[in-house]
Amino acid sequence: MYIKNKVFIGSVFCIASACLWGVSGAAGQYMFRNANITPEWLVSIRMLLTGILMLAFAQIKKGGMLRILMEKQDRKEVILFALIGMLFMQYAYFAAINYCNAATATVLQYTAPIMIVVYLAFRQKKLPTAVECIAVIGCMVGTILLATHGDLHNLSLSPQALFWGVLSAVALAFYTIYPVRLLSRYDTMLLIGWGMLIGSVAMNIVHPFWRWEGNWDATSLFCLIFIIIFGTMVPYMMFLNGVKYIGPTKSSLYASVEPLSSTVVSVLWLKVHLELIDYIGFLFIVITVLMLSFAKPKPKKV
Repeated sequence: MYIKNKVFIGSVFCIASACLWGVSGAAGQYMFRNANITPEWLVSIRMLLTGILMLAFAQIKKGGMLRILMEKQDRKEVILFALIGMLFMQYAYFAAINYCNAATATVLQYTAPIMIVVYLAFRQKKLPTAVECIAVIGCMVGTILLATHGDLHNLSLSPQALFWGVLSAVALAFYTIYPVRLLSRYDTMLLIGWGMLIGSVAMNIVHPFWRWEGNWDATSLFCLIFIIIFGTMVPYMMFLNGVKYIGPTKSSLYASVEPLSSTVVSVLWLKVHLELIDYIGFLFIVITVLMLSFAKPKPKKV
């Protein structure tokens, strides 16, 4: 009974965290459309506050907040992880939302597992399995449907939306693969906290958070708080605890709920209009991610 309870709790944690990540994308879209907030400002303040909160939590939990920066190799890897993985993933995702919508941007970002499959095939000099090949083709079909609505002569997405959406997937793939050695040495919360904080320093050089912008109301303020607390801190902690209870394979499978939650919230709350062809494109991409999740374990989202 105790084991069954742990499995149930772990499943709920992973599904809930994926839903919160999806809703946070829709909250970002609301801020861009209704409060005239830019992705640059949102990412600057989100990464800064989240990094501070996560490092404080890690310090209270285990202490030794600075130990990850003590060794030269670790310090170098943390900085690369923060700038190439964390910062680009955060900014590219919200930039894609700004140019299209949260649902489409989230689905485009979820092409990352396919990129990981292709990268590992080249790195290991090994042909992908039949399931992986089908997944890659399915992902390409889904992306093409989203970008063209089935008409190869025209783009239904703006070039900017497609560029930032694909870049967010590349950054997510890097973010997933690169910190393997660091994760074997340090607590995940510590790594994420430093990644957020270092990334925020770089982002604030480009667009300082103290240059307050936008047209603020109660809903906009709620969206900002939601993105920082319930779109970052809470789901990360829930997901990591879920992984402990049910393992990375099932956790990755449940994380595929994120595009669904983002789509539902975008349509119902933000009144985003999607064509049938969009839903078909979404379906192709989500199914390919599910195929890879069922086929074998994939690197977890840290």
